[in-house]
Amino acid sequence: MGFLLAVQFLTRIPVAVRGGVEERSMARSMAFFSLVGALLGAGAAALHALTSLVFAPAVSSLAALAFLIIITGNLHGDGLMDTADGLFGGKSRERMLEIMRDSRVGSHGVTAGVLVLLAKYVLLIQMPATAQGAAIIMAVALGRWSQVYGAAFYRYARSAGGTGDFTVHVGWREVFYSSLTVVLLAVLLLGWHGLIPLAAALAGAALLVWYMAGRIGGITGDTLGAASECVEVLTLASLLAVFTKFDVSLFNTLKEILL
Repeated sequence: MGFLLAVQFLTRIPVAVRGGVEERSMARSMAFFSLVGALLGAGAAALHALTSLVFAPAVSSLAALAFLIIITGNLHGDGLMDTADGLFGGKSRERMLEIMRDSRVGSHGVTAGVLVLLAKYVLLIQMPATAQGAAIIMAVALGRWSQVYGAAFYRYARSAGGTGDFTVHVGWREVFYSSLTVVLLAVLLLGWHGLIPLAAALAGAALLVWYMAGRIGGITGDTLGAASECVEVLTLASLLAVFTKFDVSLFNTLKEILL
């Protein structure tokens, strides 16, 4: 049930969960967020591989990013834009939270959304073609992991409740299983080089969530979405550095593990 709840929450895939869903059940489903992220990334990587048979790598990268936006309903991109509007458009904590709740998008949000999407695209197309699939999977998985981190270690900011108030029940269990998923994924895809994007994601998530929580007194669903988007960019940037400096690919890593 936890896995299905995670799929239902993070994607637009029509998944039916029987019975009522309690806040604790929703919180426990965050243990599967990294796994769902990895599966979403794998779907995007598969589309990237298929389209690359016909189109140039730049077109394949664009198709992969569009796939992720569509299948998630741009859930985290919307959170990023709302967070940017709130943090840069309000002065008091209450005003920031009020702006973030507004469904309309302002200039700060549009700018943030465009910059993040552009950064993902540029970083992805700069990588070796053989490494782009692994990069997509790692970035999406670590982005979802950052949400678990933020939910586990920071309180919910809205006293009146909201869509993310179930995060008060998130704890070490969810962090452990989500972290185990990304560690195994990093080792499988990149060997010991995978520790570099893991460290970058941990540091980036810690700083981002700390900054946003400090501004509004905690976390919200929007700030967790913003953290996810920014950690994806940070992961891609660190992976680009890895792929530039080292001869790393999924094929070579699997060969080393098996042989």
